Amino acid sequence: MEILLSILMLLIGLGLLNYGSDWFILGNTKIAKYLKLSNFVIGATIVAFATSFPEIVTTLYATYTGLPMIAVGNALGSCIVNIGFILGLCALIFPLVVKQKSILRNSQVYLLYSLLLFILGYDGFNFIDGVILFLLLLGYIGYTLKKRSVVTEEDREDRKDISIVLAVVFTIVGLISIFVGSKLFIDGARNIAIFLGISNKVVGFTLVAFGTSLPEVAVSLTAIRRELGDIIIGNVIGSNMINIGCALALSSMIAYIPPTRFELSINILLVVLMALFMNKGVILRFLGRCSNEYFKIGRIEGLLLFMVYLVYVLVVTNVFKM
Repeated sequence: MEILLSILMLLIGLGLLNYGSDWFILGNTKIAKYLKLSNFVIGATIVAFATSFPEIVTTLYATYTGLPMIAVGNALGSCIVNIGFILGLCALIFPLVVKQKSILRNSQVYLLYSLLLFILGYDGFNFIDGVILFLLLLGYIGYTLKKRSVVTEEDREDRKDISIVLAVVFTIVGLISIFVGSKLFIDGARNIAIFLGISNKVVGFTLVAFGTSLPEVAVSLTAIRRELGDIIIGNVIGSNMINIGCALALSSMIAYIPPTRFELSINILLVVLMALFMNKGVILRFLGRCSNEYFKIGRIEGLLLFMVYLVYVLVVTNVFKM
């Protein structure tokens, strides 16, 4: 009976995530237009903070209750999910076109941030590491807003013309639905995992990380249906910056976070690949082999990102031992 209830919770959670993310995206794109912000900026700030809230709460709670490995597994694991699973899957479904130079600059900033994360976390994260990562996050947010791109004509095109008040209502209702759906999905999946006898380590590094990334998954899949690639990329980069600079950084200020070098290595590999794919047009133009102003993450690149994520999951779950 309990397993049936868990399955029902999981399905209801998925339904709320699907509809809630649709409302959330609709409201946010309208607000972005009203504030004269580009889709990328709104994705990298408002959407990123909203969808990263589960990671922040879960990571801080895990640290507070004396489970630092769950904390780092959730924060860092969510970054891996965002690039390997979400970005990879979205690119497989529909190639993501990079239209604004500000997006490329943000990917380069995120690459440097991830390199610093790898260096600081190689022997674990302490209080000073957390302070450094948190202050750099504040600098990134300020930089993104200061260098914001105003909406273009393509950004102005809305599938549905709604008022700003209704847009705020859609955003709030959508966000609540996403969080309720996430909780139901996580609780249902966790109960199913316990019923099947899956270890706490596997649950923490895969199920919890994936579960708290469900808002990003739902929002990104909805955005890809609306061909809003800028929001997807902005959400992934912004969410990962927040996962590191807020969730992981604040947790390391509370308690020492032990090193997880394999996850750090996978994360930096995915970040390097993402930055390389996004900036390959810049490299080709520098070599005189490309004159196109628009660059994209295509299906082949998406497949490679997804395959790296798959290998990561197989190793973490001990299906494949390295």
